[in-house]
Amino acid sequence: MKTRRRNLSGNDLTTTRRNTRSKTLENGRDNSLPFPVDLIMEIFSRLPVKSIATCRCVSKTWSSVLRRQDFTELFLSRSRTLPKLLLAYQKDGDLFFFSAPQPQNPDENSSPVVATYRMKLSFDAYFRNGAFGINGLDHGLVGLSGRTHSVICNPSTGQSLPFTRAKTRSMSLFGYDPIDKQVKVLSMWGAKFSGLLNVVAEEYQVLTLGTENPSWRTIDCGCILSYYSQHVRQKCINGVLYYLSTDMSTETTVLVCFDVRSEKFSFVKVKTFVTEGTMINYDGKLGFLRAGKSVCAYRESRIVNLWVLEDIEKQEWSERTFVLPALWEDVVVSAILGFVGMTRTNEIVMRPLSILPIPLYLFFFNTKRNTVVRIAIQGMDVSEYDKVHIFLDHVDNVELM
Repeated sequence: MKTRRRNLSGNDLTTTRRNTRSKTLENGRDNSLPFPVDLIMEIFSRLPVKSIATCRCVSKTWSSVLRRQDFTELFLSRSRTLPKLLLAYQKDGDLFFFSAPQPQNPDENSSPVVATYRMKLSFDAYFRNGAFGINGLDHGLVGLSGRTHSVICNPSTGQSLPFTRAKTRSMSLFGYDPIDKQVKVLSMWGAKFSGLLNVVAEEYQVLTLGTENPSWRTIDCGCILSYYSQHVRQKCINGVLYYLSTDMSTETTVLVCFDVRSEKFSFVKVKTFVTEGTMINYDGKLGFLRAGKSVCAYRESRIVNLWVLEDIEKQEWSERTFVLPALWEDVVVSAILGFVGMTRTNEIVMRPLSILPIPLYLFFFNTKRNTVVRIAIQGMDVSEYDKVHIFLDHVDNVELM
């Protein structure tokens, strides 16, 4: 019987057999690999993010495979089956990113989750007054926007990409096109103030990140709108970027729907009572959460309201009301809670707003089982931080910027 010998080379990643010859790279497939590329990617996709970063340094062949777009998509699809909590802690001009396993259908016997440090971003260089908006995208990236600069960062790889605006005194919003796999930045510039903090948008520009020669393009909104100059509430869901604005012709609140791929605008009339709620992703649709007549939840709260935009063109909304369980008062005690969002398993997640508890904990309200559970997050000392931003259903993205 002939014996086989496997030699794993850091330069070639090859498996050799007697009387066989190495194959060459052809038509985008690396035939020097011992197995089909699809199988190699399947194996790598099961590794943690840090291991992927290490493997990229082993050889040019490994690096080439792990930079492929189809591998990035495969890794994302696996990561979506294990969603995470992403926590960004703000302290003295720095933003510290942590991630933790997101509890799935937790109950009173669920253990605390442990957060893992991801990266640090020094935002003082871009946002000198410390004022910026922060938003998570549904494929693992985070966008930060100030008056003159914006930053897109990937907590999984520890990378950040700063860029300046086409004009100062503008506001940038971030959207993701899931078809063309592109991140776009929508910048609104205004010179006229309709109030102390409101700006009338006079020009709209779009920047596509990741292209060879990115440049700002001017587009037409078709409507005169004003926006809040400090931070525009936004949510990008399935390629549509939603944000709230005021129609200056009617002085009414409108929901702006920006199609990231086509770069076209549409508008939905909404009531202020609805829009004061927290914007969430509800099964791929835009939703707003409130606790009855309040934007926050208290010990005295009895219900949670959810408004869902069912159809943009028809401007159809649906309303759901969830009655809080009997144990609500005992679990919440005296905390004032803000809504973080809703998980894919339809659990409404809330967080303390007033004073950060030690350790930090989140409240999971299961709308199907009608239960509420408090889950502690360990692994960081929240007493050292000034503010925390929390994102649900975060996924690891190994694509390098």
